This record gives sequence, C-alpha cells and structure tokens, in this order.
Amino acid sequence: MSHGVLTLGAAVLCVSGNVWYLPACIDLRAGQDRPRSRRLAAAAVLAGWGSAAFTMLLLLMPVSLSAAVLVAVAGATTTVSLAVRARLCRGQEQCEEEARWAALFR
Repeated sequence: MSHGVLTLGAAVLCVSGNVWYLPACIDLRAGQDRPRSRRLAAAAVLAGWGSAAFTMLLLLMPVSLSAAVLVAVAGATTTVSLAVRARLCRGQEQCEEEARWAALFR
C-alpha cells in the first residue's frame, strides 16, 4: 500500500476526530477548574490525536515506513499510559468524594 493511501486515511481520521480533541483542549485550558483525572484524560486524547497527525505528516514525507510506525507506537504508548493514570486518579477522586459525603452524614 502506498504512503498516499495511508496518509489519506489518517487525514480523514484526524479531521473526523475533532469531536474528541476540541473538548479535550477546552478541558486542559480550564486548568484547575477541572478535576485532575479529567485533565489527564484530556491529555491522553490530545496525545493520541497528536501522534496520529504527526504520523500522517511523516507519511507525506519521503521517510521510511518504520519511522512512521515508530512514532505511532510511541504515541499509542503515551496515550495508554496517560489514560491508565487518569483512570487510577478518577478512582482515587471517587473514594475521596465518598469519604467527604460519609463524613457529612455522620
């Protein structure tokens, strides 16, 4: 498969992904107004879409396919690690919130 076909597919995917990465940008720009877990999840979304866009650009350049695959794998690893951290942080936030409510109703 040629680089052009892969690039076209990645471009269509990146354009259609704005329903995920635009709200993620807003969550990150809100800063401390959003919970830490939500900001980590937004960072994961942006890392994933950013790596997809960067991979698309690499496919447009005359570089080897292995370089583009390396960028895609690094982006996927970063995205997954941020998503796992967001999930763990969300669990911790829920436990803290439950403890606050339990203390309120004692």
